[in-house]
Amino acid sequence: MQAKKRFGQNFLTDRKLLEDLVSLIKVSDQDKFLEIGPGKGDLTESLINLCDSYFGVEVDKDLLVFLRNKFPENKKAFIDGDILKLHPSKIYSSNKFRVVGNIPYNISSPILEWCEKHYAKIYDIHFMLQKEFALRCAGSERTSSYGRLSVICNYLYEVTILKEVSKDFFNPAPKVDSLFVRFSPKKKEVDHKELRNLKQVTRALFNKKRKKISNSLEDVIQKENIKKLDLNFNLRPDELSLDEYLQISSLVKNNG
Repeated sequence: MQAKKRFGQNFLTDRKLLEDLVSLIKVSDQDKFLEIGPGKGDLTESLINLCDSYFGVEVDKDLLVFLRNKFPENKKAFIDGDILKLHPSKIYSSNKFRVVGNIPYNISSPILEWCEKHYAKIYDIHFMLQKEFALRCAGSERTSSYGRLSVICNYLYEVTILKEVSKDFFNPAPKVDSLFVRFSPKKKEVDHKELRNLKQVTRALFNKKRKKISNSLEDVIQKENIKKLDLNFNLRPDELSLDEYLQISSLVKNNG
C-alpha cells in the first residue's frame, strides 16, 4: 500500500518503535481509544487487542478497505470520514476517550482545534507530530519555539515530549524528525470566554512579536486599565508567562 502525498501519509512500521510508543501511552483494558488516521494499522494492531474499545477514523478509502480486511473481526471499528467533521458522540456517547494518531503536518493545527472543541470528552492525547510544530506546542517563555500556540496549549494541557523519532523510521521518509507528545487536559472543561479572550490577546501581542508589549496592549484592553496590570511593560510577547497572559485577558473579559 503506497503512501499518498495528498493525505500527508508517512507510515511507521518498525515493530520495536511501535512497542515503545504503546508502552509510553500506557494502555489499559479499561481504555476507550479513538485513532486518527490509522493508516495501515501498524499501531492499531497493538492498541486494538489491549484496550476495552477502539475506533479508527480514516479518510483514505483505499486504506479503509485495507484496514477492514486486516481486522475482519473489527470491521465496524473503522470509520470512513474526515476527523474534522466527526462528532465523538457518534462513537462514544457518554464515556471519555483517549486520542492517538500519527498526524500529518498540514492538518496538525486543525486537529488540535478539533480536540479543543471536544475537550470535555477527551481523557488524553498522544500525537506523533513534526518536531518544529511539537516544540511550539510545548514551548515555554524565553525559548525560541515559544509563541501563540505554546500559550494556548499550555492553558489547555500539560504538554510532555515523550520521544524523539528520526525521519528514517517513516516510509516514505519526511524531511524532518518527529516528536511523540502527550497532551494531558488541565481542566474538566474549557471556560470558553476566558479562552476566547486569551486567543484575542495572544493574537494581538504576537502580531507585534518583536516589539515591547506596551506597543500592543491598547489593541486589546482600554487604556485606563493598563495601569492595573502588574507587568514589566518592556517585555516582548515571547517573554510573558501564561499567568501574565491570563492577567491581561481578565481585563478584556471585564470589559465586555
